[in-house]
Amino acid sequence: MIRNKLICLEHPNPELNINDQKTFRNLIVWLEDQNIRLYKIEERAELRKITSPEWNKAFEKYKEDLNCPKELKTDIDQLKWILSYAIKLEYSDNVDQYRPMTSEKLREAQKKLTSAPSVKSVNPFDNLDFTSPQFEIGVRALANRLHIPYHPDHLTILAAVSRVVKENLNKEALKQVIPEGQPFPLFEGQGMNQNDADVEQAARILRLLQIQSLREMQTIINETIVECQDLITVEPKTDTRLGKVGF
Repeated sequence: MIRNKLICLEHPNPELNINDQKTFRNLIVWLEDQNIRLYKIEERAELRKITSPEWNKAFEKYKEDLNCPKELKTDIDQLKWILSYAIKLEYSDNVDQYRPMTSEKLREAQKKLTSAPSVKSVNPFDNLDFTSPQFEIGVRALANRLHIPYHPDHLTILAAVSRVVKENLNKEALKQVIPEGQPFPLFEGQGMNQNDADVEQAARILRLLQIQSLREMQTIINETIVECQDLITVEPKTDTRLGKVGF
């Protein structure tokens, strides 16, 4: 994805190693100079000092000025967003140049569809842009909720999310974690005589938890008593030679 975006922006080396910090920093400076141009030339001085220990501080300010989403934590994710932003600006600056190309492609697509029946999709997923920064942010937020480990490709994470939901959030799986029956009437019955409503609610909950704990303990005690009785009252062996029948 990063390679394709660099090709779109006509970067001289789209195969560069973005995991190298020096290369990464040079790329940020290149994007600012060539496409984004958020700062005036003299304001880019700190960003150009790619070997300075203060570069990260300058980069944090640059991201803040760009309104880069704070949810993006890694350099790769932030770079993807900045590349998408640069492409958006590039298109906005050259609308007249790109519009004929877009119109020509649309006309070609329409010609292909004239002989085919028109089918209107009702699937909302057909209208989603799976490469947009907003979609990627949403996927990563959902993965965090499901405790799915990080992966640089958000589409791979989406596949993992789908598998977790399919295997663990289906009806049969939920039956094992969601209790059946009516919920306990927490606010009915004798209260705890607390003046504060929040304290009263907390006290009632603690009382229920204590009752549950006592019931579990009583169950364990009963099971222990039964096991002890089984050991003590087991049927003894009888020696028939010691007994006699009659008088």
